[in-house]
Amino acid sequence: MKHFKVRWLLVALLALLAVVTFSQSPVQAASSSGTHIFKAKNGNIKVPNNPKRIVVRTYMGQVLTLKGNVVGSTTWDLNNPFIAKSTRDKVTNVGTPMNAEAVLKLKPDLIITDTEADVKAMSKIAPTVLIPYTEMRNINKINNRFAQLLNKQSEAKQWAKNFKQAAAKDRKKLDKAGITKQKTVGIYELQDGKLYVYGTNFGRGGQALTTGLNFTLPKKIKAIDKGAGFKQISVEALPQYQADYMFFTSYSTKGKADQELKDLQANPVWKNLKAVKAKHVITLPFQKMYYYDQTATMAQLDLVTNALLKAGK
Repeated sequence: MKHFKVRWLLVALLALLAVVTFSQSPVQAASSSGTHIFKAKNGNIKVPNNPKRIVVRTYMGQVLTLKGNVVGSTTWDLNNPFIAKSTRDKVTNVGTPMNAEAVLKLKPDLIITDTEADVKAMSKIAPTVLIPYTEMRNINKINNRFAQLLNKQSEAKQWAKNFKQAAAKDRKKLDKAGITKQKTVGIYELQDGKLYVYGTNFGRGGQALTTGLNFTLPKKIKAIDKGAGFKQISVEALPQYQADYMFFTSYSTKGKADQELKDLQANPVWKNLKAVKAKHVITLPFQKMYYYDQTATMAQLDLVTNALLKAGK
């Protein structure tokens, strides 16, 4: 009698296990083929868990880093030097601002933009998510935000792990060379002859230098970092914003970036900067420092580290 009860108990347990296993399968399938709610600037948007055809403005690098499939984007995105040409060639340029007809032809199932003016027209085509640039400054927040949107948490965790390891490796090289994290860094840019100072969260390698390599900003620049993130200054005011290491980029719509930088370097104010005298001014290509997605930031770790090692302590 006892053996009979045990036998039936085993049968019941096996039946229950089969029911549980069967019931879990559709749930797992739904998690990859269903939808979820994403809290965007334009509201709570129902988006696909596994979007197949994404059109994106400004954030193509962020999407591609997490292995999202981009079918359409803008000229600015397509000029990103950290995205392989073979990948860019597969993406259709939908114009800036995004052309509704061009987007419609691509049959997207998700549209992402940083521009509010896009939302009304794009929402008629596919679920459209508005993520303003002001929300996308810190690299870890960028990574996590897009992981939530695209349902790519495992990819985001892997990137974060790789970034932390790469940063630690470069930090070790710098420490060995005597370039410690106690040194201050400043980020500056010439745009059509106008001089700007940047905080850590406005592209231009800021995240690689601070979140990655743990450098700090001078107090005067920290105030900018907490505010708008950038500030136009005069050449005469530059000494107030100088740092131990000064990173410069230059950009000109008139093709005069090199000449404008030479003019700045000829200025007596410039020549008297401590970083200039110590040969700690580092000029890097605008195109490689401007972008701020995860892949760009990862690449900028090596760019700024190698430049610092070359400059010396």
